Amino acid sequence: MVVQHNMSAMNANRMLSGVSSAQSKSTEKLSSGYRINRAADDAAGLSISEKMRGQIRGLNQASTNAQDGISLIQTAEGALNESHSILQRMRELSVQAANGTETDDDREAVQNEIEQLQSELTRISDTTEFNTMKLLDGSQSGSKVQASVSKAADAAKAMGKVESTNQVNTTAVFTALAEGTESSYSVTVLDKNGNSSTTTVKVTGDATNKTGVDKTAEAFRDALKKTSLADSYDITSTTDGKLVFTAKEAGSTANAILVSQDNGDVAATTQTVNSGVDGYNTITENIGVYDGTGNIEDKIFTVNGEKFAYVTDPSKLGDDYKDVNFVETATVDADAATAMAKLISAKTGINAEADTKTVNLKPSATATGKGIELQIGANEGQTMSFTLDDMSADALGVGGSSVNLSTQESAKTATTTIDAAIKKVSKARGQMGAVQNRLEHTINNLDTASENLQTAESRIRDTDMAEEMVNYSKNSILAQAGQSMLAQANQANQGVLTLLQ
Repeated sequence: MVVQHNMSAMNANRMLSGVSSAQSKSTEKLSSGYRINRAADDAAGLSISEKMRGQIRGLNQASTNAQDGISLIQTAEGALNESHSILQRMRELSVQAANGTETDDDREAVQNEIEQLQSELTRISDTTEFNTMKLLDGSQSGSKVQASVSKAADAAKAMGKVESTNQVNTTAVFTALAEGTESSYSVTVLDKNGNSSTTTVKVTGDATNKTGVDKTAEAFRDALKKTSLADSYDITSTTDGKLVFTAKEAGSTANAILVSQDNGDVAATTQTVNSGVDGYNTITENIGVYDGTGNIEDKIFTVNGEKFAYVTDPSKLGDDYKDVNFVETATVDADAATAMAKLISAKTGINAEADTKTVNLKPSATATGKGIELQIGANEGQTMSFTLDDMSADALGVGGSSVNLSTQESAKTATTTIDAAIKKVSKARGQMGAVQNRLEHTINNLDTASENLQTAESRIRDTDMAEEMVNYSKNSILAQAGQSMLAQANQANQGVLTLLQ
């Protein structure tokens, strides 16, 4: 017997140590509920599990984001519900004022209520917020700042003309299509913001267009009119086989490229439609300076809902025109125009430039707002966006003198103006409702995806309690047996003592 090496005891101790370690791991898994508590438990499984966890938490947060989006929409839509009520009351008053039984005093009283309702419309637009974000003041419209100038009295005198080169022709020469011959063209349009879109149309030669370039051009014209291009352009043809694109929006630029998609009978290379120029409004010196005499409305003009005027003395505006932004001057000169351009730019964001005694207004290169963009997915790019337009009285077209019920004749026309505002609000509420319905479907989809992904992740990471309990019991029994066998192995060396006695 070799005393120094009690191999039986050493083997028993080694096995006992392994069983104790296994029992410790079982205890950890049972107490935590996880099969994987550290990378060593399952390196590959841990990597997959953490990736899934990121997706699950992202999906859950995206669902919350969508819920927040619904809350935002409900806030805006609730405000527009009241705007609708105001507009319906304004229409009711306009019908009342149009009746011949009303006196001038009656109509004055009606007009007073109209003015209060106009103010409330604008207040709702300016103050409706969600999480400190203004919703209905135009800041979430996502549209570029456009110059819109109006004047209560003589608008033409105040604004000058809208200058634009909208009509542009192709130089493509169409040849006659033989009967039964099919040819196609693509039209790529580059708008003034640099966004491109391509539309392809096909034309088959028949009895109506088989002869003459004019008939062929007409056939392509009619085909293009059935596409979305017709929403932005008036499309006409000429007798010499050319197409004419006329932008419907004043001042819009366009760059249309026509490309033949085949090698058939339509002979044309890539043709470019020359771009138009951005239209702009001109505020001229003819507006004049308000010196306290005459009709003040003749001297006040509105740019994107903001009122402006040249005045000799601001106090002469009176309390009724405290909302007018003014440049104090005796005459409209170069310095006054420069000051007015700066004032307009500061108040509206429009690119206003002075040219001697006039002010030119052009669309800004930047947007008024980015709209509302919601992160509705766990990954980059999984977003949706929508816009909320300006719903002030001026933006709806019912601000200021737009609704004048002081006379029977003006009251008769006011109903049409208010109807247009009601239609705009109805359209906005309809769009909000559509977005809300979409978000509800989005939430359902996100919740389903999260649930299924969580189930898959659970199979990888979570412990099987029943199985692990069996392992724990087994290791417990083995540990007890190991301790007994170690004790017996240690007793074997006690025989050496008998030799020494």
